[in-house]
Amino acid sequence: MNLKFLLPVTTIIILSACNNQTADVAKPLCDTTCLKDSLTFTIQHPQKPYVYITASDCKPDSLIWSHSALDNNRKMAFNTLVDRPVYLNKANVSCYIKDTSYAWLKFNDCLTGRGYLMKLPFNKGNDLSNYTSALNNFDPQFKIAEGLICYADYTFIYVEDMETGKTAKLLMNDEELKIDWNNIHKTFESVNVTRQKIEADILINGNKKHLEKNISL
Repeated sequence: MNLKFLLPVTTIIILSACNNQTADVAKPLCDTTCLKDSLTFTIQHPQKPYVYITASDCKPDSLIWSHSALDNNRKMAFNTLVDRPVYLNKANVSCYIKDTSYAWLKFNDCLTGRGYLMKLPFNKGNDLSNYTSALNNFDPQFKIAEGLICYADYTFIYVEDMETGKTAKLLMNDEELKIDWNNIHKTFESVNVTRQKIEADILINGNKKHLEKNISL
């Protein structure tokens, strides 16, 4: 089954539970200290675009984004975007805002280390896009060049320029891999992405495979 990880909000499919079960518990990526305060992201712009993450019971509660030219903000409950409780540390959350077009929200769950990416269009006619298999550089084993994002499915590693939308991809394996996204290092030992190259060391049935491809972003 070929699951896609870029999905409109109306049809978000969280990774199947069978691929997320693990007998091993991944080492926490960051401190899971209670998230008490909202996280706020803004840029200098005449219409003051912003992205907020509100907190409740020590976890992210709502995602809100808008700008001054919109009559109403866009808002979603956080638990509609992730398949399990997520613990955030502000050091492992970032947001790139492209004027009043869209924002890229990037974060990792501290408990499992799982990476997430969300593209948040300000225009209400456009759907949010949700990636639940991000390879974010909050993880010290993943080095992603400034301005780029990286994510994967069961066959490819994808890279995208947040500013231009230009993309590149690297084939990992001819057959779909079995990947536990909540214990990512059982498959992805390391990833290194620049604007000129994608490199990765992955584990397939316990055997290391080195991958690389020249790109231009």
